[in-house]
This record gives sequence, structure tokens and C-alpha cells, in this order.
Amino acid sequence: MDLYNVTGFLIHRTDVKLTNYFTKQLKPYEVTPEQWSIISYLDIDKAMTQKELAEAIDRDQTTVVRMIHSLERKGMVRRIVNDQDKRSHHLYLSPKGEEVKQGLLLTVKEAHNYVTRGLEPEELDQLKVILEKLYTNVQGD
Repeated sequence: MDLYNVTGFLIHRTDVKLTNYFTKQLKPYEVTPEQWSIISYLDIDKAMTQKELAEAIDRDQTTVVRMIHSLERKGMVRRIVNDQDKRSHHLYLSPKGEEVKQGLLLTVKEAHNYVTRGLEPEELDQLKVILEKLYTNVQGD
């Protein structure tokens, strides 16, 4: 079987290149792509639990906790004990995190436009549908 006819290989190869590109774009902000996924979901005024965040970005809670600690050390995330359940925390962006988020929005949009250049809007919509179908096929595995 030709490796370049294997969907998993093609997706992985593309993912590696996209991640490397995106990592370079985020470097001036001292944020990783994984940390960006957290920053993009959190808000300065609205709380989110670690469990909700893990589900939203499709990561296990242990990984999310580690990333939250890193963002806390950078002063971008605030973690406050949940009054109703002392075992969980409410997560918020800090003012610094909100500032970084606002600065990154343009960078992320520019990166998206760069990597999708040459694709027609219909092709991009079709790509999203296909990727979602592939994701659904392996979601429970």
C-alpha cells in the first residue's frame, strides 16, 4: 500500500506542518497551540470548570490541569475554588490573559487565512465536514 494513499498518514503529515507553522506564529506571545485552545475558550467574566474546559477542547483533564498551571504561572489564567464543590475550580482569563487573547485573535485569523489560501469557501466547508466525519468515526476509540 502506498503511504500517500493512507488517510491517517496524510492527516498526520499535514497536522505536523500546521502545528509547526502555528507554533511559530504564537511564539512572540509565549503561548503554545494547546494553550491557545484554552485561552480561546476562557473569558475574563464568565467562569468555566476544568471539566467543562477539557470537554470543550477535547483533552483529558490531567493534560488540561497541567496546561492551566502553566498559564497561571504566566499570569494569564485565574483559578478560583468552586464554592459548591471544593474539589473543582472556576477558571477565568486574567486581565493579562484577555490582553493576550485580543492580540492573538488577529494572528490566529492571519494564520488561518495563510494555511487555507487557495481553497474556495465551498472547499473549506467540505473539508470541515469531512474532518468532522473522520473524527466522529474514531471518537469512541
